[in-house]
Order: sequence, then structure tokens, then C-alpha cells
Amino acid sequence: MLAARTPVSLHHRIVAGGQRGRCVGGSERRRGRAPCGQFAQALESLWRHSPWTHPPDPPAAAAGTATSGEAKPSRQPPVLENAAFEEYYKVQQIVRKEEWDAFMNVLRKPLPVAFRINACCQFYKDICSKLENEFRRSLESEVSNEHGEDAIAPLPWYPCNLAWHLNFSRKELRKNQALESFHEFLKHESEVGNITRQEAVSMVPPLFLNVQPDHHILDMCAAPGSKTFQLLEIIHLSKEPGLLPGALVIANDLNVRRCDLLIHNTKRMCTASLIVTNHEAENFPYCSLAKDYLESYKDPCKLQRLEFDRILCDVPCSGDGTIRKGHDMWRKWNSGMGNQLHLLQVNIAMRGIALLKVGGRMVYSTCSMNPVENEAVIAELLRRSGNSVELLDVSSELPELVRRPGLTTWKVQDRESWFQSHNEVPHNRKNVVLPSMFPASNCTTEESHTVCGDVEVNMDNMSSFSRNINIEETKKVNHHMDGVSISPNKILDCTSNIVSSKFPLHRCMRIVPHDQNSGAFFIAVLHKLSPLNGSQIKGTKIQHTLGTDRIMQFQKEPEPETRTYETILTLQQHNVSEVDTEMLGRRQNLSTDSQPSKDKNSTEVEMVFSDIESTQVESGDIMKLQKQSRWKGVDPVLFLNDEAMIKNVISFFGIKESFPLEGHLVTRSTDNARRIYYVSKSVKEILELNAEVGGQLKIASLGVKMFERHRSKVACPCAYRLSYEGLSLLLPYIRKRILYASPIDFHRLLQYRSINFAHFLDTRFGEQAASLMLGCCVVVLLEGHKHVDSISKDPSTIAIVCWRGKGTMNVMVSPSDRKDLLERMVYGFGLKDCVEEDEKILSQG
Repeated sequence: MLAARTPVSLHHRIVAGGQRGRCVGGSERRRGRAPCGQFAQALESLWRHSPWTHPPDPPAAAAGTATSGEAKPSRQPPVLENAAFEEYYKVQQIVRKEEWDAFMNVLRKPLPVAFRINACCQFYKDICSKLENEFRRSLESEVSNEHGEDAIAPLPWYPCNLAWHLNFSRKELRKNQALESFHEFLKHESEVGNITRQEAVSMVPPLFLNVQPDHHILDMCAAPGSKTFQLLEIIHLSKEPGLLPGALVIANDLNVRRCDLLIHNTKRMCTASLIVTNHEAENFPYCSLAKDYLESYKDPCKLQRLEFDRILCDVPCSGDGTIRKGHDMWRKWNSGMGNQLHLLQVNIAMRGIALLKVGGRMVYSTCSMNPVENEAVIAELLRRSGNSVELLDVSSELPELVRRPGLTTWKVQDRESWFQSHNEVPHNRKNVVLPSMFPASNCTTEESHTVCGDVEVNMDNMSSFSRNINIEETKKVNHHMDGVSISPNKILDCTSNIVSSKFPLHRCMRIVPHDQNSGAFFIAVLHKLSPLNGSQIKGTKIQHTLGTDRIMQFQKEPEPETRTYETILTLQQHNVSEVDTEMLGRRQNLSTDSQPSKDKNSTEVEMVFSDIESTQVESGDIMKLQKQSRWKGVDPVLFLNDEAMIKNVISFFGIKESFPLEGHLVTRSTDNARRIYYVSKSVKEILELNAEVGGQLKIASLGVKMFERHRSKVACPCAYRLSYEGLSLLLPYIRKRILYASPIDFHRLLQYRSINFAHFLDTRFGEQAASLMLGCCVVVLLEGHKHVDSISKDPSTIAIVCWRGKGTMNVMVSPSDRKDLLERMVYGFGLKDCVEEDEKILSQG
């Protein structure tokens, strides 16, 4: 994936991340060198909070402060109580009174582990088989706790059994000896991109987008990237075999360092159909589609803005739906968190509606239970959009997913006071507590002193409100239930009129933790019926005044790859700005293989390997400054127009004319490109128009790395080598530089990284390798039942990139990918005995 800069180590990435960030007011921090102490702290934080690693031991007592008989200090369990939290949600009545204890008990239990299998990976059938036939049986027999037979099972509502749910928390997964092998399996498969560790409810929103093969999709607030990865899987599965998908995904995030994490997590997909951008979601730019390029070039007034068929609007939120895995939420939660995010959420969602094509679908989601962040935002979207947007009833989709209808009535709390309508808010708080926060809102934000009419008042059920969890009854939103006892001096009288929204908010979906042992989530599906008129577009961004001392922390859904990240949001008059905080993410398994080649004839091996290892994580790096780019700190995206170089590569590897290479290669180097990336046709079109309109998109990364300039000092006819990331895409079209190895020789290449030509067991293969011209080549695993003429076209074909040196064949694959391939071969081809015998032979000389 094309990124802007590639520091060669994790330390460098932490430094680069610390050098760039937004201060209050949106200004850039001065570039400088971070103190060494910050490196250690950041690195320790990244690894300490990894979802797959053990938590650190409690710090030992300082030397000389404890006697030999004195007990070591023990870690105190977190306090899972918050009276304000319980009061708030009892008043909002998000569950029935008889469910309250069950609801709270589940919130205090650790969240079970869930993960998703990448159906686009080459070995996904093997992974599914191993889960079903090996781990499922062993876990059910070995684990002797209350989970019993349900230790591991596929999520019933996720298509094709590609998502799995474990009745174990991350702590149990790490500590239980019976789960050790399964834990290692999860870590390894996650590292190479075959599975994605993701909370179960986080997988839901992309499924309601109903993505089609030709769709342009926008993920407005994408980091850390699990949902983006899920969308990429969907579009790649929808394509015809052997072809690039016509669809594309633009994944956006405001924070530069979260973009870095987003790039790192999505690069495992090795896709040419992704663009990562760095914009405020509420100000995402209008660009143009390339299909109108020629016409717009003649007449700029005819330019059409870039619109999307599908938009995922998973906005930043207070995040109390993740309270099961973020225990700190119990301590810091307060009702003001949701109130202060409401405006930002409305602005982001309205921008999404403006960018959505007529007939398109947008999914709005949060990991919050607060109606001010959920139903109130949807009601405001519907009010402002008029008849241009409808809220869809999707109760028939994913029927096995247990969901509850949205609220149609709620109250707003401000400084321990409760209000049912905006006219009850004190005058000095009307610019803080907005009309759009209430269910009865039918007026603009500027009309803050009155509450407009056309509201429905439910006089028949004044004491309470509830919902039934049965899917068949999701539309029945007004049922009788007993009142909830709350202190009368803190809330309105229970006999007051209950005001309901006039919009069909019962079509929204609420996922509550105790229904399917998950986190909490809110989802609403919107359909655009007609274009927004001028006044609607002009008014998509609302602003209001808050004192500068009113600051809060907010979070987007904390995906398993990272800790919950926090950003301080200061909402000032006529300005919404973000203060950069430390990005708490994780770079998984960035270690390199430290075993050097022992072959004396392979003088170029060290050079080749250092090249691989120093660049294997390059696409997740912070962007470097380039004067040629419109955006400060961002390299320009340049189409590669060096015809001589392209013809040289095509000739050297024998790339067929049917592969669309010319016009699809891009780089970020202004001259002497070191890395060359490939983009799909749909991405290419957007790049062309983005350049024509002045570079409105701030592009952080795109494409898949296809070629890289090699560093060999020995003369080679081609200055570029193939990248393993782009090999699967290019392999069916390569006619030259291909060797076919037997399973045992292929395994030996992977295991030893460098082998002398004479040491291959297949003498013919060694002779073919020796006769090959110096430079990059491809080694394909030749199975007994496959024919050489068709093997490269088979999507299950296993191939690697190698370097034909003076006397050796050297593997150019990262350590994690080599490990993955080795394990597949040992058990998939029955090579265990052969490998053991081979090791004995090699050990004897």
C-alpha cells in the first residue's frame, strides 16, 4: 500500500508520530526530536496493551523499602460502579425494569473474544477446517469451566460462519494453559492477515451497507481499520475470479497517527482498491469522478462532486457500549460526554448525507448507549434532510442478530438537571443544550428559545417506556412497564407528559450486552431519496458556543488492535478543533529473522534481506514533507510515466499485455522512484480528477506495492524486483522468470532462506535456477496433480519472490509470511517426516 514515508523501525514510527499533530485551533506542532524517555514509554505502552500479549506484572517494590517477609503489593481490582451511570440509564429506560440486574451483571463481566476470518486469504478454508475440526473439539474437551460445549462457536448471524465467538475473555485466553495453542494460533493468523480480532458488534454495521461489486464506499471515521478491512473483504469477494474489483473504499480519519495505524492494519489485505485520506470527517472535500474528466476539462462548471454509493458513518462517541473491555469507563463516565459530542456527530453525519448518491445507503453507528448520541442525531438528520432521506426498516436483514428497536422518547441531563424539552432549559444553558438533543425537536438550532409544534405526546403511558427484544416485535415500541424509582429532586416528575419523536426511530437498532453476550452498539440505516436542496447543504454544519473550560474526552470504538484512544475535544464558538493525544496502538510482530545465511557463496544475501526487513512495515508510516504537495507534510501522488522503465520491467518478467499496467503505476518519489505501487481502475480515475481539481483529497496511502528498486551491487538487466505484496495480483500474467519447485525443495527455501543451487534435492530444479539470469524471480510450489501451464492461474497456487544470486537462491519474504507458509506446507503436504529427514542430512554436512 502506498504510504507517504517509511521509517525503518518501530522506534522511528513512534518518533514520527510524536512530531506531527494538531494543537488547539488546528495548527501544526513544530517539528522536533522527541526525548528518548518518550520512546521507551510509547514502546512499552504499545506492547503492554497488545490484545494478544500478557499484561505486565505489578511493579516490584523499590529496593530497600521492603523486608524479606513483607508481601509484595497486589494489584487492586477495578471498581465497577458508577451511580451516575446507573441513574442515567434507568431514567432513559433502555431496558425493562426486570432486566436491569441482568443488564448490569453482564456489563461487569469481561467481554468474550471474537474474531473474523478473512475469506479472501489463500488459506481461509484450511483455517475454517482447523477451527471446526481441531480447536472446537479440543477446547470443548479440555476446558472445564462453566462455558462447557459453547467454548467456541461461529456467530450465528454472520454469513458463511466466517466470524467466531469465544466464551473467554482476553485474560482467560492468555492465562489458561489449555488455551495456549489456540492463543498462539490466533496471534499468528492475525499477524499475517488471515483473521482479524474484532468485537462481535463491531462487525454488524458493514453488513447493513449491502455493498455491490461496483460501489464507491466511504468510511468517514475509519481508524483503526477493522471495519475498513471488512469492507475490503466484501468487495474482493464480490468480484469475478481473476479480475480486480470495480468497487473501491476510501478510508478517512482526522488524526495523522491514527491514519498510520489504519494503513498498517489494512495493508495486510494487499489491495489496489483502497485510498486512505486524512481529513476532518465533517469537512470531507467534494471531488469529482473521472468519467466526466474530458467534459469537465473543457468546462469546469460541469464538474460533478465525488459522491458515494455507500457510506459508513461510525462516528466518535462517548463509548460506554465498550465498558466491558474498558473498565476505566466506570470511573470517568458522565452524562456530559454524550451531550458535548452530539453536535460533532450531527455535523459528520450530515456531511455523509451530502456526499451520498441518490439511491445510496448510509449506516450511522456508535458504540454508545446514550440516546443523545444515537436517536437524537438520527432525528436531527431526518428533520434537516426533509423528504430527501428515509430511515430504513432492516428488521428482515440478518434475522439471527438479536436487536432492539430505537427509543422514541428520552430525556436530556445537564448539570444534574433533567429536561424533556428545550423550552425547559434555563436561558443561560440554551446554547449548550441544543433543541436537536430532544425527541420533540422540529426547529433549527438557531431557534433555541422556542420548541416548534408537530410533536406527538403520549398521554396513555406516562410512567414508562420499554422495548421487546423479539425480532418479530421490533416495531412495537410503546409497552407498559413499572416505573423506575429515581430521586425526585434530580429528575422531572414521573407523571409529566412523555414527549415522543415524530420520526420512526423504532427502525433504529440497539444491541444490548445481555442479549447475546456482547458489547453495546447503535445502528441506523439511511436511504437517500433525492438531492439535498441548497439550504440543506449550506446548513449541514451547525456550530454553537461552549466555554473554553468545557473540555471532554471522547473515543471512537476501541478496536482490539489498539487501546481505547482518547482525544480532547474543545468546542469553541465558530470552531471545532481537535487536540492530538498519544496514539495508543500496536505494531504486531515487527521482529525480523536474526539468523544470517551461512552460505559463503551468497555475498549478496545480507543486502537483499536487509532490504526486505527494513521495508516490510513501510506502508504504515507517517507522511514526510514534500514541497510539491498541496498539503503540508504529505508527499504528492505521481503517476509513473517513465516508459523506458515500464517497458524494461514488462520485458524482464514477460508481463502479458492483458494486464493493465501502464497508467496504473504510481509513486511518491519525484525522481528515481524507489517503490512503485499499483492502483485499480476506479482508484486511478479518482486520482486523475483529484489532480485536475487541484488535489482536494489529502491522500495518506493508496495501492499495493508492486515493484521495488533492488540494492544489489551486481549488474542486473532490470533495476526493479517484484514485491511479495503484489505477487498474487501479477502472477497469472507473468511468463518469464518463473521456476517450479517440489514441495520439499520449496519448504527448504522457506526454512533456510538461502540455498546453494547444488543443494536442492531436485537436481533439475537446481540446474534451472543456476541457468537463470541474475535478478528477481518467482518460485511456484508445484503440486503433483497440477499442470505447469495452468498452475499460475489457480488462485490456490502458492508462490514466493526470490533473488537469483551468484550461487544461491534467496527468499524475499517477511519472517511472518515465511512462518505461515512453512506451517501450511508441513501439515498440508505431509512433509513432517521428510523435513525431519532433511534436517538430519543437512546436519551431517
